[in-house]
Amino acid sequence: MKNGKKSLVLILGIFLFAGCSKKEDDLISQNCETNCTEIVGKIMTDNGTVPIQNLKITVTWDNIAYLGTGIIRTKASTRTDSRGNYRLKFYLRDDEFEKGGYRMFYEKLNEDIFLATQLNGINLFVMSRDTTLTINHNIPKKAYLYLSLLNLQDFQQGDYFTTEFSYANPSGFSQSIGGEVFGWNSESGSNNFLEIAGNHPVTLKIYRRKNNVTTYETEVINIRAGTTSGYTIDYSN
Repeated sequence: MKNGKKSLVLILGIFLFAGCSKKEDDLISQNCETNCTEIVGKIMTDNGTVPIQNLKITVTWDNIAYLGTGIIRTKASTRTDSRGNYRLKFYLRDDEFEKGGYRMFYEKLNEDIFLATQLNGINLFVMSRDTTLTINHNIPKKAYLYLSLLNLQDFQQGDYFTTEFSYANPSGFSQSIGGEVFGWNSESGSNNFLEIAGNHPVTLKIYRRKNNVTTYETEVINIRAGTTSGYTIDYSN
């Protein structure tokens, strides 16, 4: 019982400690005329070809250590235009050079449409006055794959069977998700409904080790966002 009380007190203490951070608004720094820092770029989808419009982007600075207190300072905010372009301009304060860091926060997108909607907390490592950073970001939409696996009953101890779905980011763009790996065995379901990147080239890699023989296959698939496509893999082949 004593240990339980101590744990509860510790948890409450952590929340109280972390909740003591001070929030500041420094949006006036966007009016700077000299020694300004700029971040420009575009937010796109569909492999970097379609703009995401009216997406709110915010830059903050904070000097909060892990589970510590400190300041969270909003530096600049804007929205993407009809072509997905954005531009942020702000002034770096002297105290911000002492410690802390800058981060970009993106408004959460519709999770029914986009595959990765949480883009918050992207660290900005190179920050100085009178400079411009270019950050282009691609956000894949969702498509669905109905994956059928045949002859899983042939899977034996020591065998190996995985599928890897890779989503390469367009040239010049960062991307919040790069793919997923799924492992399968005799206890896996034969029919599987997976979310993958839509309107985006997806490299499917299939790895098998069966009876000490390793095989590897690869194929590029492209599924229209919002639709479902079927794919069958025979473990025994």
